[in-house]
Amino acid sequence: MLNFTRSLFRRLPIPEKIKNKIREKVRPQVQKAVNGRVDIYMSKDKYPKVINPIKKVTAVIPNYNYERFLDERIDSILFQTYPVSELIILDDCSTDGSIDLIEHRIKENKTDIKITLIKNEVNSGSVFSQWQKAFEYAKGKFVWIAEADDSCDCRFLETVMKGFEDDKVVISYCESLTIDENNILLMGDLRVWIDLFQTGKWDDDYVKDGCDEVAETMCINNTIANVSSAVIRNDDYYDILEGAKQYKLAGDWYTYMNILKRGKIAYFKQSLNYHRMQTQGLTLSTSHEQEFNEIVRLQDFAMQNFTISDEIKKKVLERRERERIRFGL
Repeated sequence: MLNFTRSLFRRLPIPEKIKNKIREKVRPQVQKAVNGRVDIYMSKDKYPKVINPIKKVTAVIPNYNYERFLDERIDSILFQTYPVSELIILDDCSTDGSIDLIEHRIKENKTDIKITLIKNEVNSGSVFSQWQKAFEYAKGKFVWIAEADDSCDCRFLETVMKGFEDDKVVISYCESLTIDENNILLMGDLRVWIDLFQTGKWDDDYVKDGCDEVAETMCINNTIANVSSAVIRNDDYYDILEGAKQYKLAGDWYTYMNILKRGKIAYFKQSLNYHRMQTQGLTLSTSHEQEFNEIVRLQDFAMQNFTISDEIKKKVLERRERERIRFGL
């Protein structure tokens, strides 16, 4: 019945803009009706493809032992209404069945999108070494680092790439919802993590100077919660990513702040990125003291390298004190 209704809806003589508004209202209810499970296959072919996208995007999947999620991650990229120009999968010496799955997907690929597998001979020991490879091998002018265990709506790129209509934008990203290992919806957005002082800043789309972004909010906390939610303008970030390797948890925060010295940031409020929260992860194996120390180091980095007002510095220190109490330090 659901598929019949969708087919009928697609044939209605209504402008696509109006249809998309209706879809935005209906979609959360559809997800709720399926026991709160987020399913990218329900929306496959639901939206029209963007014809002749001007900008070439390279999607890169850094993978290490995520065989369980790889099929959906690959499909979430191939389903995009704004097609990527290439898909590169970087495998960091997986010991599960990832390689066999990837090679099978390449062999059976029926799309016009080239899929390339690059295998490390030795485990890199750092996600940022894989990010360095992403920018090194990408042929597109824009790079989407799509983590292997995450997923996304088919309109993710169509939306995020609008940010680059401004030639000075270096990072464009969107809001994320959170799912568990079984795709059960946990949180509809991550604003509770990001907007620590309840400013409402992320309730609307925006484009902002990168240095201002750091000086106003990113100096307090990492406001890009998941790299999968972002597309980054391709450039030489090798040295920045070398610096990121000194952090176990917060290297992405360091990376974003340094990239934002080079231009603007764009944000879109729709939760089109699906961040997967697993029961076991790096954070659980890291001491509270180390996590706190990295927060302090990066706040200090921001205050030393960006022009931050006294008012915001107070918020930096307030967040620091909150974390000290939370961690019992």
